[in-house]
Amino acid sequence: MNNGFFFVIDGIDGSGTTTHCKLLADNLKHKKDVFLTQEPSTNEIGKLIGKFLKTSLPAAVDALLFAADRVLHTIEIKKALEEGKIVISDRYIESSICYQGVELDEEWICSLNKFAIVPDLTIILDIDPEIGLKRKEDTSVKFENVPFLTKVRELFLKRAKKMKYPIINTSKSIEEVQIEIKKYVNAIIKSS
Repeated sequence: MNNGFFFVIDGIDGSGTTTHCKLLADNLKHKKDVFLTQEPSTNEIGKLIGKFLKTSLPAAVDALLFAADRVLHTIEIKKALEEGKIVISDRYIESSICYQGVELDEEWICSLNKFAIVPDLTIILDIDPEIGLKRKEDTSVKFENVPFLTKVRELFLKRAKKMKYPIINTSKSIEEVQIEIKKYVNAIIKSS
């Protein structure tokens, strides 16, 4: 790797991952080239997942589709890192572990994703599911209901504790959340 950095911002729907990834990318553009990406990705498998998010497929099918998408996504991430870019991903493997983990074994999901590049930093954005859903414009995706998101949130918080990921409460202002995110990201950049 050529001094690239890989940062992930993850959390339940409505927690602000997309907003904060874009703001972070804008903030870091003056330091280095930034590759802003997301999961599901924009490749063909990612587009297919987008179609299936409004249907009721078994969690195992979701996990396999997201893992297949991540294979192609990882190739893009690796290339950007080798070019020395800062990669910022709106969601990554933790979303699979936590969303599909409501119904599936965590170890099985992790085994599907052994190939995945380990980020330099994963930040978990935390929000009460009811507040998060009120922020969302389109709540027709199958995962977007309070009981399900409550379970997903619990898994995100459990994983964050286990993996020592920073957790940022996003019920605060966007500016306050960005200050916290930048503090963690800048600490990684400065320490290299």
